[in-house]
Amino acid sequence: MLKYIRTTWLHVVIVMLAVFLDGGIAQQFAGVLFKLPMSASPYITILAILMPILSGTVKQIGNRWLYATAIVAGVLSDIFYVGVIGIATIGFPITIWLAKKIQHYLPDTMGWSMVTWFLSMCAYLIFDYFAFGIINLANMDVFNFIVFHLFPTLIVNLIFYIVLYAPLGYLYHVTKQPDISSYNTDQRDLNSGVPIRTRTRSRRQ
Repeated sequence: MLKYIRTTWLHVVIVMLAVFLDGGIAQQFAGVLFKLPMSASPYITILAILMPILSGTVKQIGNRWLYATAIVAGVLSDIFYVGVIGIATIGFPITIWLAKKIQHYLPDTMGWSMVTWFLSMCAYLIFDYFAFGIINLANMDVFNFIVFHLFPTLIVNLIFYIVLYAPLGYLYHVTKQPDISSYNTDQRDLNSGVPIRTRTRSRRQ
């Protein structure tokens, strides 16, 4: 059944679900995730927007849908969770661009994809920190940011990565459409290796 679902639409649905799942987790476990001075934010959305790159199915979706979905997810995240339009809206597409650059040099395996995800996540969190600093909404110094936000956030989201990568990867691969451009459809294949003249002559006899 899943093979009849387009990977593009699957990606959009997964990303939108991830946006609201992040908010639900943050609300339900706020006492644990945001116990001062620690702050560990769930970012399943980043894993979701990067899954086509991490799973090697990005060609099935295309850059237009990939970036458009990230922008919409960023707008929703900014509206519901961040409170400032532009942080995630700009940060998510930048994270995709960086992940594509990194994954270009790495194999499409869970281990190497984890490296891509880890570096991309770090880059987004650093971007998030400096973006809030520019608009004077971040009052945490670099040391406290690394110890009490960056490190705990990476640990929490690493757990999400380990739990979700395999099932998400399966969904992306099972909905992947065959690449018909690689099929060999020359004249010999179409005629099953039998020349047209020979077949015509045999029919006359």
